[in-house]
Amino acid sequence: MLPMLDANLKELQIIKNSSILNGVFFDPSAGPIPASRPAAALSTSDTGRVRLIDDSITEDIFSDNEMEVHYSQLGWPCPSKLPAKAWDILTPKKQRTRAEIWGSRRFMVQKMAINLSLQDLCPEEPLVEAVEAALRQRTNALRVRALRDVFTTWGDMIPLNVVIGACMVVSGKLSGEVTMPASGTSSGDPSNDRPKSPPNDHPNIAPNDHLYSLTDIVDQHLGTSKSFTRRFESRVQGGSSEAVLKGGYEAWLKSVIDNPTSWRIIKVNHAVPITEILGSQLRDRVEQLFTSSIITRSPSVGPPHAFGFDGAANGLRTIEKITTWFSASRIRDIAVTYAGGIVAGPYSVGLSDQESQSDDFVLAPGEYVTDMFVWQHLDGWITGVQFAKNNPGLSPMYGINSGESTRSHHPVLLSGNGNALLGISGAYTSVGISQLQAVWRSDVVLRRQRQTQTSCLGSTSGKVFNDLQYLADPATSRIAQISARVKDGVASFKTTYVSISGGALVRSETPPRGSDTGTMSTITFEEGEYIIGVRGHHNGGGAIQRIQFVTNKSKCSI
Repeated sequence: MLPMLDANLKELQIIKNSSILNGVFFDPSAGPIPASRPAAALSTSDTGRVRLIDDSITEDIFSDNEMEVHYSQLGWPCPSKLPAKAWDILTPKKQRTRAEIWGSRRFMVQKMAINLSLQDLCPEEPLVEAVEAALRQRTNALRVRALRDVFTTWGDMIPLNVVIGACMVVSGKLSGEVTMPASGTSSGDPSNDRPKSPPNDHPNIAPNDHLYSLTDIVDQHLGTSKSFTRRFESRVQGGSSEAVLKGGYEAWLKSVIDNPTSWRIIKVNHAVPITEILGSQLRDRVEQLFTSSIITRSPSVGPPHAFGFDGAANGLRTIEKITTWFSASRIRDIAVTYAGGIVAGPYSVGLSDQESQSDDFVLAPGEYVTDMFVWQHLDGWITGVQFAKNNPGLSPMYGINSGESTRSHHPVLLSGNGNALLGISGAYTSVGISQLQAVWRSDVVLRRQRQTQTSCLGSTSGKVFNDLQYLADPATSRIAQISARVKDGVASFKTTYVSISGGALVRSETPPRGSDTGTMSTITFEEGEYIIGVRGHHNGGGAIQRIQFVTNKSKCSI
């Protein structure tokens, strides 16, 4: 018989005791995990939000994957049926590799229902302070990291409509049919077919007490023996675990009826993102960060075709490898491999021409592409590409690296400016890539980076080079010396860089570029002197005749 509400047990206390005011964190592996502290408080003293019920119901839930089983076991809707959160972008959905059918049977002893509205709730002040502190971080990446911690601590969502009581649950993988056996308790004495468990596995139970297998108790009552090709879990929520192990189903049911303090949330009918309980201005700032600031795009290089592939299509994933197919004058195809095995591309030649030259630029854990150099052929297609990463290093120059008399425009730097490459958008034809665009993610915390720009002087003929590979640490590097020979033009051009790497001063020199003729001229830059501008002249053939460097302290020429 359902006990009447005690006069001293106010509705407010029932709501507080139910943990409905606590947020729930969605762990990527374990599913819903209730937070240990309340995220919300009741903002009104209205009544009528708690309704007593007294019934039992059995429900079968079918799921497509193991993660959904974590949700169904705890009475939550599957993730795809929950309201979208702005930060869902941080957790890309897993692609199904094969069809699976999972089943859960839940026997619920329903005791009361709680139905709240957003107007009933206000955020706890520590939650507000934590969100505000996260948004005060210096960069988007640090803001995202801090908000992740907030959601882990306070929850991703907060339930509004729940059922309180106790339940028995069993879940497992089905053989292929979306069906479960008819429910109901098997006949006979349960004690005859329940294997005993060693008493010392349960220190709160006396050694002489007989213990029963929880799996068999649940199967006996739910009629699910031999229902699964692979059992996921059997569990009991609410009531006394000691009672169920000592006395089986009937003893457990009595413990549920006799002990209202053991009741738990066994069904969540409606929940909202935890940001919904925040004030509108604070909520908008959080949503703006995730919807408008996490993913950015560089200008595209190449003719203004409609994009044939989108670098953000797979969500926020970490790049493990970039494969480039190329010839001496053309980027023929490109593919990006992400952690977890997701691959974007190839799109053109890489699908069919197994003999086409290709190369993999592999990133170690913690490495990200931070810049892309792209060359566009004068006839429109993409003729070269090179990638730079956060740990000093460059990919080879693909396509244009043979370099002599290449008919291309000046290189275009697609810089992340402190962000990490998320993917590559572009367009393609049957013979190669015709357009490229870098897509960046700002949720990754990278070590110190510099804002980078490029400008070019002279023609596009000659052999292409890139000094980035000689910088021990691009974030701290400066030019210490430039030398060249001068006769009919500037030749044998060489640069010396100084960087701080591993706490030590590192000096590196590039090889001389150009012929070995003419008088040597050397410019040395003192500590604290930086080049802030470059001027020069070149003849009709494209050779540089004169270069002048403007520094923060002087002007000097070669």
